[in-house]
Amino acid sequence: MTEAVAGCASSLLTDAVAVSKQTGQDKGQITEQQDRSAAAVFTHQFGPWGFDADTGDLFKDDSVTRLEPKVAALLSYFLDHQHKVITRGELIATVWEGRSVTDDAITRCVSILRQLLTPDDKHRYIETVVRKGYIAHFPVAAVEEVERPQRVRKRLLWLGAVAGVLAISLGLLLDNPGGAPVDIQMARPPGPPLVAVLPFASSSGDEASRFFADGMFEDLLTQLSNLQAVRVVSSTSAREYRNIARNIRQIGVELGADIIIEGNVQIRGDRIRINAQLVDARTDEHLWAQRYDRDLTLANVFEIQSGIAAAIAEETQATLTRADQQQLALIPTENLAAYRAYHRAIHLRDTIGYSVLGQPEYIQALEEAVALDPTFTRALAELATTLAFADFEGNQPEMTHRAEQVLEQLQSAAPGSADHLIAQAAYVYYTLRDFDRAHDILSQALELSPSNVDALQIKAWIERRQGNFDAYLKTRYETRRLDPRDPAGTDQLLIALLVTHRYNEAWAESRSTSLHSFRIGHTRLLHQFSQDRDTDRLQAGVAELCRRYQETGCGWSEYVANRDYSRALATFGSLDEAGRLEPDSTETRRWMYTLWLINDHTSLAPRLPLWKAELLAGLEAVDPYHRSPFYLGLGLLTAIEGDSGEAVEWLQRWERQHPVDWAERMNGRHEVCRVLGMVADAPATVRCIRAGLADASLVAPFMEPMLPFYDDVRDAPEFVALLEELEAPPVQ
Repeated sequence: MTEAVAGCASSLLTDAVAVSKQTGQDKGQITEQQDRSAAAVFTHQFGPWGFDADTGDLFKDDSVTRLEPKVAALLSYFLDHQHKVITRGELIATVWEGRSVTDDAITRCVSILRQLLTPDDKHRYIETVVRKGYIAHFPVAAVEEVERPQRVRKRLLWLGAVAGVLAISLGLLLDNPGGAPVDIQMARPPGPPLVAVLPFASSSGDEASRFFADGMFEDLLTQLSNLQAVRVVSSTSAREYRNIARNIRQIGVELGADIIIEGNVQIRGDRIRINAQLVDARTDEHLWAQRYDRDLTLANVFEIQSGIAAAIAEETQATLTRADQQQLALIPTENLAAYRAYHRAIHLRDTIGYSVLGQPEYIQALEEAVALDPTFTRALAELATTLAFADFEGNQPEMTHRAEQVLEQLQSAAPGSADHLIAQAAYVYYTLRDFDRAHDILSQALELSPSNVDALQIKAWIERRQGNFDAYLKTRYETRRLDPRDPAGTDQLLIALLVTHRYNEAWAESRSTSLHSFRIGHTRLLHQFSQDRDTDRLQAGVAELCRRYQETGCGWSEYVANRDYSRALATFGSLDEAGRLEPDSTETRRWMYTLWLINDHTSLAPRLPLWKAELLAGLEAVDPYHRSPFYLGLGLLTAIEGDSGEAVEWLQRWERQHPVDWAERMNGRHEVCRVLGMVADAPATVRCIRAGLADASLVAPFMEPMLPFYDDVRDAPEFVALLEELEAPPVQ
């Protein structure tokens, strides 16, 4: 049940925007209204407008509009307090003289002014600053001096026309110095509108209000993610705008959103009050606002969410499918304790990140939720996916057994639902390693939940392992579109572009983003290096990134490329002394590469027999999908021992692995090439590098051949020919 909002009735909008019409009059006749317009001495002038704050009359050309008192008082206050944030509290204290009014009263009065003054660009004069208030910036008067009563009407109208043209021309010139026509309303990309739900505020600040505000934000976003009619920005990106004062248009640009949803929650005893509003992200126009006062039950909370979602569909003129309508009718749980346990887990994930998935407190919170409500499908799906992920290496069978139990429970509760399909796809992917089947199931799930970023993430991983790198890249772009403010999403897109050798796109993406991360900065450095091949400059830039981001093993590749082996060894720190080098790890292989490059066989020799035994034992124990690092480790180890033939044999076994895990192939190709270079097999080295450039891999044409691993084959005819091919043209 919604409440009417006092202060500015919606019917006033029609009255306020109506302009005087000349009917039944001779064109040369001056009406009484036009006489008033010509005779007025304005208290304010801006653009083509004149405003008399004493009477509330607003003049433009030969028309006059009498504003409703509160609208007139609001306009007067904005004109007197420009270019600073004006809070809603300030407006209540001054314009509304301290009376108790709702936020909607202010919103509606602002909307009246926007519709009247700037109907084509409602943000031009009055900007919204999220959860703060407004900033007014009215233009200077279109003419320097308003015509006095003695001036003839023709002169007044002529000046008004000139002023209008000047105002429009000046606006276009300032917006576009080149003078070309400016289209303020940017065309939206084809497809469903993109919606961003901002974190709901807590009106009273108490724990209960904050909890339900966070829950409202997460649940509304989840519910919208299941709709076909819209696409939804991920909570990771939207959460950035909690308690941040930025105007709606700026947020819309940063998120790429068409519509912004914001609101607040207040708990009083056993009642909940939720205010929500929809804003056009490009124009700052308030499309819809509603206040809900209900008994505090989960059924009521979910019903309110459904009402907001339906309002979005109506405002965007989107047609809700039958599946959409069914989704809106669902009540995920009516058990408040289960709801609290589930959101405790989600809060952990949002606070710590996805590394929390294997932590006991996260799994325990989800187990508590499904124990309290065995039909709570969101909690069941999250639990099943987490348990399957936890046993990805196949060394925690109890996790897999429990995942299977939860999946059966989920299938019984909601067979064929998006939750069920996503959890099932995760199990088939992580546990059964059936990539094709997992992809098919996940594609079905995304038809039901098209904005589910977690599902898109798994889909990208599967496509990479399938070797479908075009689809993988497309999914990475879509994930970043729905999660534009998460640096990890941009990092993953950049990695996808680099391994598929789409360097121009990678350079462009790294330059265009305003986000910051090691990967973004590193990609920019690679771009510079691809042009100047200056290893000193590259090393210095990466060293600065390493100081800033403090990543494990940071800078090793660049130090090796620059033949700075002492610093390359320093990246391992006390790792060796602590005895934490595992023979099948990337870090251990890097350590072996470095010692081999400096001919330090003393440090290597005592370890090699033990590591070889461990690698051989591990190779027998793991399934085919996890054998790649063992083959690579054995190839490198035997190369260091001086047995070139055995080294090549291990690398050939790596090449012949079946079934092929293309993610492992992508991540290991460059290491195979390096070991072949170390054993001085020039033809095999060149074939390997060419294969790396033809397929997705970490073999970069502007970097790989320069590395010291290839020094023993650098003068071979095959390698010289390869270098000549790669030198022209350089990657731009």
